[in-house]
Amino acid sequence: MVSDNCDIAIIGSGLTGISAAIAAYSRNPDCSIKLFGIPFDSNTAKKGEIENIPGISKVVGVDFIQQLIDQVIILNAEGSQTLDITNEMVKSVTKKENGFTITTEEKAIETKTIIIATGLPELKHTIKGEDDFVHKGVSHCAVCDGALYRGKKVAIIGKGNFVARGALFLRKYCRKVTLLCPTSELNCDKRFLKKLQSSENILLKTGIDLSSIEISGAQIVQGLRYQEEGETKDISVGGVFIELKDKPDFSIFADLNLGKTSDGFIQTNENNSTNVEGVFAAGTVKGELDYAPILMGDGYKTGFYATNLLKKND
Repeated sequence: MVSDNCDIAIIGSGLTGISAAIAAYSRNPDCSIKLFGIPFDSNTAKKGEIENIPGISKVVGVDFIQQLIDQVIILNAEGSQTLDITNEMVKSVTKKENGFTITTEEKAIETKTIIIATGLPELKHTIKGEDDFVHKGVSHCAVCDGALYRGKKVAIIGKGNFVARGALFLRKYCRKVTLLCPTSELNCDKRFLKKLQSSENILLKTGIDLSSIEISGAQIVQGLRYQEEGETKDISVGGVFIELKDKPDFSIFADLNLGKTSDGFIQTNENNSTNVEGVFAAGTVKGELDYAPILMGDGYKTGFYATNLLKKND
């Protein structure tokens, strides 16, 4: 296996991770930084139109990620090729005497410092019929696949700003969008809620028990059944978008014994450091709010303090 090394390894190359990388590079361009993960598979890349970033009136998530990647490329070109997006997924992280070893499918990387910015994974295998119809009418990304369902009736399942953006994106292409929310309120920004409620082709249903939902069809998705106030509802749909988020997955960090909060997130100090010396965490993996400006700031802050730690240790 090929061996490599860096000063800062950032696990997670979405909005938070790239923001941390830009901060660390700006703080010390002589510091070698490696980003692990696929930027276009990040939660931000799967969002629709983002409208809450100061100075940017509106940007589609995938376009914003591309802009960040372009910025990293420019920074890397001006320096000595020390800022690298690897597009590799991490299989394990182990502690060693003077740092850490990160293992991917292709190589082992020795690093002095780690920033965890892995975000929240998709919650899959939850809805009856979901696994039977993946790629046959079931999708886990409305923004990625919504245009394929032009003119069809569809359903989207989830809560919060993420699913609200997804429904608003789908309304542009689909004849009717039924939004099934598992909680009594959608828990999204009021701005999004007003848009949803004023959209003629979006039907919002709250308080829907996820266990009551069942996707049906022959070779492809044709219908969906759910319970509403004790009454069974059957609707005809050609696609179902499942936009549920799970709690963080820490399996690759098992060797580190990271401290966790009671809610299952990484516990951090004021500078986003963890209970393990040299390990930091940023973004939703530590329970931060899923708002682009907050995630950018939290990532930037973490990159700043991680670089400070390196300077202190040197």
